[in-house]
Amino acid sequence: MTDQDVPLTPRASPVESLWVVRRLTALALSCVVLVLGSGAVLAGISGALLAIGLVSKQPVFRRAGLESLIAHAAAALTAQALKHLIGRPRPRMTHGGGFQFGPSWDTGLDSFPSGHAAASFAVAAVLARHFPRAGWLLYAAASFVALSRVARGSHFPTDVLAGVGLGLVAGYVIANPIRAWRSSLADALTGLAPYLIGAFALLWTAVHTAPDGWPNAIMFSVGASGVAIGVGIRLYWTSKGRGDRATQFLVSRVLIAIGLALTTASWLVTTLTVLLVIARWLQDRASGQSPGEQQPVQRLAEVTLAVGLLLALVAIQGVKGVLPLL
Repeated sequence: MTDQDVPLTPRASPVESLWVVRRLTALALSCVVLVLGSGAVLAGISGALLAIGLVSKQPVFRRAGLESLIAHAAAALTAQALKHLIGRPRPRMTHGGGFQFGPSWDTGLDSFPSGHAAASFAVAAVLARHFPRAGWLLYAAASFVALSRVARGSHFPTDVLAGVGLGLVAGYVIANPIRAWRSSLADALTGLAPYLIGAFALLWTAVHTAPDGWPNAIMFSVGASGVAIGVGIRLYWTSKGRGDRATQFLVSRVLIAIGLALTTASWLVTTLTVLLVIARWLQDRASGQSPGEQQPVQRLAEVTLAVGLLLALVAIQGVKGVLPLL
């Protein structure tokens, strides 16, 4: 038999090899996520910290373990209650992915919010409070778990976003003195609200195309004008060396926030932003604080803000409708 008669073993193409590597990598990451985000592992980490604290008589470990257990339980129970109260179908059970409300105990109708994201961020928030140097690592691990829920097709991005917010609120409240839970809850909600609304606005804008005709044009024009006036107020008072004027900076912040919301052409995003502005204003009045009262004069910072807002206006128009409905 000559060399030409020997059958050759077919070799995988580079594309097929790359596909195999990606599948193996995804499988490995899935296994890691299942370990990190599982309730048993999170409870085990908290229990281990509690045991270390009791044995070594170190209060920081004892409090971190006990409080993370309580935050985990609070976030998990709240998430489960909301899941079955809302009854949103998981991605594999719907083609549209829109919000669906209605109490249900059926399997697969429990997508909103993400329990894994809620539990992971609740534990991370508590541990980051007691071990601040490891905060970035804790939040990175929790973010990895949360994003994997979307990548695996188990949740929509809005499910994960809600779970993250729920977990952070639970962790923040539990990590603070229990007697001050009301003020802790208010601080957590008002502190997280801008970021959650901003993330929701980005998702909402990306999955909804702008309405045709004059409504979109009017909302964008009014919103862009509000942003421009708000930036102009800040630049004017900064150039005058009066960066400590509370009223002017408060008005500018309101104009910028509501203006950006209007440029999304979404009444839902705009309404949420207005409600947030009112809530922050009421909170400041109750605490006796004046926003911007001690604002230093920083011309470079104000110019940077103006450029960033201009880029934000362009980006908002560019991402409209680029993703399928989430």
